[in-house]
Amino acid sequence: MQTKKWRQMKNEYKVPVAALLRNPGSRQEANFEVKAPSGIGDSFYGVKEGSPVGLKAVLFSMRSGLEVKGEISATEEGKCSRCLKDIKRPVKVEFSAFMPFEKEMEEDSPMPYDLDEDGIYPLSGDFADFEGLIRDELALQLSMVRLCKPDCKGLCPECGADLNEVENHSHEKQPDPRFRKLADLKERMTK
Repeated sequence: MQTKKWRQMKNEYKVPVAALLRNPGSRQEANFEVKAPSGIGDSFYGVKEGSPVGLKAVLFSMRSGLEVKGEISATEEGKCSRCLKDIKRPVKVEFSAFMPFEKEMEEDSPMPYDLDEDGIYPLSGDFADFEGLIRDELALQLSMVRLCKPDCKGLCPECGADLNEVENHSHEKQPDPRFRKLADLKERMTK
């Protein structure tokens, strides 16, 4: 659990793990709420920067760092891709990550880790920094097509009416603009 000393730190995403790191094979729980970092989605849809994010994790100490497993919960919000209605729904993500010591990240280390690998977040001294992990896991959870409901009909391409709210919506069929010259010719010939 979080302590007063930890709450007073400038970086709310860092959890002190010094005692845990001195005892390989031990574990520590971390349950806290932080503000969402920037970069989770875009201006149209995502987890808004500063909105509450909950994290429940178990940290397992190993000789080369920490194994972290847990769950992140937040609220994603934005606009429906079809009808542009506001969407706001809870999202939960289960994760598993590895936090190696900084010295393990060096190239001359016996087992250097690549930061480009998924789930690798180096320790920051005696602290586990969860900012990157939260951003990555929530961003990966966002769906490509966001709908207010699975059968959303969207907007009418001609007049913009919400087809979910208007029954039997139709327009008079317009002639294909590619054949406009032929229609004009036909009209002149029939006169």
